[in-house]
Amino acid sequence: MYTTRFIRLKYLVPNTVYTIFIPMVSSLLVYILYVVLGYHNIAIPLLPITLIGTAVSFYVGFKNNSSYDRMWEARRIWGGITNSSRMWGTMVLQLINDKDISTKLIRRHIAWCNMLRLQLRRNKVWSETYYQRYTSPLQRNDEDSFEQKADRILNKYLTPEDYAQVKKKGNIASYLLNMQNADLKALKANGVIDAMEYMTMCNIIQELYNNQGGCERIKNYPFPRQYAVFSRLFVDVFMFILPFGLISQIVELTPTVPWLIFPVCLVVAWIFNSMEQVGDFSENPFENAVTDVPMSAMCRSIAVDLQEMMDEQEIQERLKPINGILM
Repeated sequence: MYTTRFIRLKYLVPNTVYTIFIPMVSSLLVYILYVVLGYHNIAIPLLPITLIGTAVSFYVGFKNNSSYDRMWEARRIWGGITNSSRMWGTMVLQLINDKDISTKLIRRHIAWCNMLRLQLRRNKVWSETYYQRYTSPLQRNDEDSFEQKADRILNKYLTPEDYAQVKKKGNIASYLLNMQNADLKALKANGVIDAMEYMTMCNIIQELYNNQGGCERIKNYPFPRQYAVFSRLFVDVFMFILPFGLISQIVELTPTVPWLIFPVCLVVAWIFNSMEQVGDFSENPFENAVTDVPMSAMCRSIAVDLQEMMDEQEIQERLKPINGILM
């Protein structure tokens, strides 16, 4: 997630500069045919091109709105995880007097948050080219595998018994919630918590299940490609035919500088392509991209809040943005 007011050029330019290739070729072709060779019949009336540009703008706007909805839903889900985590810590500490049990339940919850984060960032939806283009340099330089990261998290927060039980599970995050439910059932059976307290805490677990399912829905169902592909195609078509409509207007208004076709088309192309790229940045919010939901920072904040509730002496520091990016 960007934390600065403006996006730095080193992130902005590489992601948009390649989009000027089509208008550059098209403008050069039109300039040679119309100005150099004198084939004036290639000029197209500007009105139909204007109509096409308006239609493309509406289509790109629809794509961007849909992409933003996916990103905002992901952010809301993680906000819900944060709130439910604080409620879980409060309920555990207030209702369970056994410090060993309460510590185990809270630390297991921290493990769940971090495992959900790792699982969502695993199995990237897009190709390595997409990954290299949109991800943060911090993430690209991280060579540790999912298994190595998961092993560190599980060893840090789980008891040896819990670790041996979950390390070979396919969906570790889901199984950790199942273990929480099993322990709550045992606490109720032993009279540590009553039926009402048991139901209240189970409702928190259910909410966490719902949040995990919401994240997995966004992760496992990418933005429909028919919308994204045609948005890119329509922009490219519009960029290709734009010089054919502008050349006669530019020559008529400025006959001594017909080369203005190049900067005019490039500026218009850059604006349209940048609008189209905005949707690409936010359509899949769990891909390690610099515009993604900052799950690492949110997991660390959850851990800090819960550690402070337990009055632990050694508390981790909250993550801070590096080069304007918070992951």
